[in-house]
Amino acid sequence: MGSGLLQSVRFALVLGLLVVGGLLLYELIGVVEVLVLALLIALVLAPAVDFLVGVGLPRSLALIAVVMGVVVSFGLLGYIVVPLLLDQGGEFVTRAPGVARRVQDYAQGMGERYPALGGSGSDGVASLDLTEAVQQVIQRAGELWRITTRGAGLLLQAVGAVVMALYMVSNPRPLLNGILALFPLNKRGRVEEILDLIRRRVSGWILGQLAAMALIFVLTWISLLILGVEFAFTFAVITGVLEIVPFFGPILAAVPPILVAFVDSPTKALLVVIVYVVIHQIEAHIVSPMVMARSVRLHPVVVILAVLAMGDLLGLAGIILAVPTAAVVTVLLDELYVKPLGAAPAPENPEEPDAPPGGPKGNRETAGRTGASRP
Repeated sequence: MGSGLLQSVRFALVLGLLVVGGLLLYELIGVVEVLVLALLIALVLAPAVDFLVGVGLPRSLALIAVVMGVVVSFGLLGYIVVPLLLDQGGEFVTRAPGVARRVQDYAQGMGERYPALGGSGSDGVASLDLTEAVQQVIQRAGELWRITTRGAGLLLQAVGAVVMALYMVSNPRPLLNGILALFPLNKRGRVEEILDLIRRRVSGWILGQLAAMALIFVLTWISLLILGVEFAFTFAVITGVLEIVPFFGPILAAVPPILVAFVDSPTKALLVVIVYVVIHQIEAHIVSPMVMARSVRLHPVVVILAVLAMGDLLGLAGIILAVPTAAVVTVLLDELYVKPLGAAPAPENPEEPDAPPGGPKGNRETAGRTGASRP
């Protein structure tokens, strides 16, 4: 009786601590975002630092070399890309209302030619005031930084995340030992294995995401240049950046180039649609399975649910972090709940059978032949 009461009290305490911890975590969500960003930056830098350490450099010098390489790369990229992006982006913003007006005029003409589309009514295609909608979007985008009071706070958080990431990479062992110290001695080896598995999953997602963004940018830029679409570089950059948002990002990125191409001709707009569909089919069926699927291993339904849930909780940051968060959660569920139940998932290489052909009967026959061959 006393043992049952003790277990009930212990369960209530653990549940209460989890609830309080969850509420505290939600209140400190800004700090959590900085910590997660620092971990992601550290996971990006760590492989290069580890490689240089393996070559023979001290870890501090390896970290300095990697950071200098990143700074120089971003500097060159900014020197080459930013002026072109600002030039095309500014021109596109200036001409966007005119583009919207021409699309609006075409829609009105279609509505008058085909009354079934509602050209004379107030609810049809012609009633869509696309020009005003685009002007409002541009106005809100221009006012975004001015009305945002978190500008200085966001900059401070970014700097804090970078500094934390550098400390994590320079000497990660004390942090790992501090986490392991929270667990009993006989469990620390298992905890370290799970942490290493999480690290490999998230690192795989980061590398895969960077590869997918670069590929989408290059393919989009080349394709739009071939089709003669204006602002091809700007649209390619937007498409590559929005690739980080699963499923929904490519759809949003395709809208501006389709509208600009539509001003030239509906046929060109249709070709742009086909180009975007083909490019993202290549990414979904070639790049993701080769680079990301083996590391993240998430079903598309799980990804969509994670994006919706994290977006509702954390906004844009949650949408970006949805996939790695879902990967971490699936690792924890698999290692702490599914495998202890004895229902471990299928092996990574199902082509290698765990037992000889023939099943148990084949094993008995093999054993019998082996026994018969013995003297």
